[in-house]
Amino acid sequence: MKMLAVWALVAIGMAISPGSASAATADGTLITNVACATFSANPAGTAGYAVSYCATATVLIRNPCIALQKIANPTAQASGGDVTFTLWVVNCSPTSSAWNILVTDRMPDNTAYENPSFVSWPGNATPGVWQANYSSNNTTWSALGTQPGAAQGAPYYLRYTLDILGPGKSAFASFQVTIL
Repeated sequence: MKMLAVWALVAIGMAISPGSASAATADGTLITNVACATFSANPAGTAGYAVSYCATATVLIRNPCIALQKIANPTAQASGGDVTFTLWVVNCSPTSSAWNILVTDRMPDNTAYENPSFVSWPGNATPGVWQANYSSNNTTWSALGTQPGAAQGAPYYLRYTLDILGPGKSAFASFQVTIL
């Protein structure tokens, strides 16, 4: 009885809640489109010669797969010490490139930004162009220079955009902060 009540509440909530639903087509799905045409030799529609023909087009869906990992070095540090954060972006798809990858990272509280971001690709193979920006409100972005703020009063956000990352490729961006 309790389970029925729970399901009823869920159904009511879904029925009255506003919003839209969307879904992504799974990687490896085959989409088929069929178009048909018919021709009749007798325009009056009476007995006569009729021909029907159908054509099929298929599309194989290949989606990129993006994984992100964040690493701190060192993982324990005293006030006044430096910590380097590295953001690894990996395209785990073996067949599809990923486009317009956007990584946003909020700098930790009680830190000061120390150096420009360093971006790289393993094996010196450049898969795309990194662009680095910063913001104090997570909406208005400026080009990342040497210092987004002398000492972090408001939270600072770092944003990295990567225009393309090929299948099975990875890239990283690092930045250093001093603990206040």
